[in-house]
Amino acid sequence: MRRVYSLLIILTFLAVQFAILPISLIYTAINPDLNPEELITNMIPFQVLAFGLGAIIVVVIGNIHKNKNTIELSKKSDPLLTVVWIIGGVFLAYLSQIVASLINIYILDNPIESANTTNIVDMIFSSPMMVLVVVLFGPIIEEYVFRRAIFAEIFELFPNKSQGQKVLAFLIAGLVAGLIFALAHGDFTHILVYLAMSYVFSFLYVITGRLLVPIMVHITMNGLVVLLQTVFKDYLEQADQLQEQLNIIIHMMM
Repeated sequence: MRRVYSLLIILTFLAVQFAILPISLIYTAINPDLNPEELITNMIPFQVLAFGLGAIIVVVIGNIHKNKNTIELSKKSDPLLTVVWIIGGVFLAYLSQIVASLINIYILDNPIESANTTNIVDMIFSSPMMVLVVVLFGPIIEEYVFRRAIFAEIFELFPNKSQGQKVLAFLIAGLVAGLIFALAHGDFTHILVYLAMSYVFSFLYVITGRLLVPIMVHITMNGLVVLLQTVFKDYLEQADQLQEQLNIIIHMMM
């Protein structure tokens, strides 16, 4: 029965992703002169509504069933330790993201900026209400989908009798969840970053036995990214210019 609920969570996620498609088709039929940018702007309120309802639905589905997975049936961290793991998890997630990004840029020679992040920031500038999707509704839905419905269900498929088997189950489940996460975002040039996030969020889920921990870390990370890309955008651009000038000076000296 637990797998049925997990399937319902995944179906809710898919429904949210495609919810505005029929609405956009109707809008296009009624207003054939709308350009793509105007259509996207008009669809944002519906997208926020879809994600808001989706977040409520997955939380309800995730809490109405009693047949929990072994991760959530294990000993849970106490409230104080949970807070510590949330704070520490943010630092751990950022550290792993930095390492993955450096490898992605300097070894794999992939672009620095993520097209997915750039598109999201552009939508936030055009409609601030998108912050709700990026910072709140999105992380809630994604953690229920990728941690509970995908990672945990794959983790359950392995016989967790020994520590080695648990590690193997964790590695495989985290890999699959991360690959699907990258696919959902349509950004395979930064797949290493998505895999790093998958393993960090999954680790926090397993070590605390609480889905709340990766949810809060995910929310905090997205919130900080939005803050840096919007409020402190000018300062970041100045820092980039200084970095470019420094690189030129170093190159001339060498």
